[in-house]
Amino acid sequence: MSVTLGSEWPSQDELVIAVVTEILDHGAYVKLESHGGKKGYLPISEISQGWVTDIRRFINPGQRVVLRAIRVNPQKGQIDLSLKRVTPSERNAMLKAWKRRRKFSKIMEEFSNELKLQSEERNKILSILMSNPDPLGVLERAASEGPNALESLGMDSSIAQKLAEYTKRIVKVKEYSGKLEFQLQTSKKGGANLIMDALIELENFLNSKNVRNRVYVVAAPRYACEIVSEKPKSINTLLKEIPAKLKDIAARLGLKLTLDST
Repeated sequence: MSVTLGSEWPSQDELVIAVVTEILDHGAYVKLESHGGKKGYLPISEISQGWVTDIRRFINPGQRVVLRAIRVNPQKGQIDLSLKRVTPSERNAMLKAWKRRRKFSKIMEEFSNELKLQSEERNKILSILMSNPDPLGVLERAASEGPNALESLGMDSSIAQKLAEYTKRIVKVKEYSGKLEFQLQTSKKGGANLIMDALIELENFLNSKNVRNRVYVVAAPRYACEIVSEKPKSINTLLKEIPAKLKDIAARLGLKLTLDST
């Protein structure tokens, strides 16, 4: 099973992903990977803004390129393309998006094979996922948040559960981290135990927030806490809450707190 990405024919002015298959004196032929392997033609006049004497200075057979469709005629089987009308930022964004779509295609192919899905059920799942501009992003959320991320799109709960479990095994979810350093000091008797109690209380507070964390000694009286989460908002929120929590702990235990100014 393969997942077809994009419609069979590109629309005029649409950006496409293509592989150069043949170079001639007057232009080059390409295969549109983003549109089912359709054949397209890149005339020499559309390769560069300047004068082109040697096409191979710009493209070579087997090279993957981002092109813009400038003339499309399905009746004649004609797709004319341009390289010079694609900006560097458009090219980079398109290649990045294409890599994500290819990764999505591979994941869904392997998932369908593992579950031995029938065509009708497979296509229904793909229809739901590909209604989103970034279907891989949907799978990444499912790996992080569970089947609810799929069920909210209308996917059957049984399939959503299986797909979420599958993606969690193979999709690397991006994690975010934050760190805060601080000082705790006291001249009280048993001060070391008081500071240890403060660090344990801070660790318990972080554990209650469902984030991975580490509270440790940098070099007494300097300490630090690190937090890791798949949700950047959780990191930002906690980095604002931790100072207030430390102030509360220090005040109750009679410790002097100095927060990192950075």
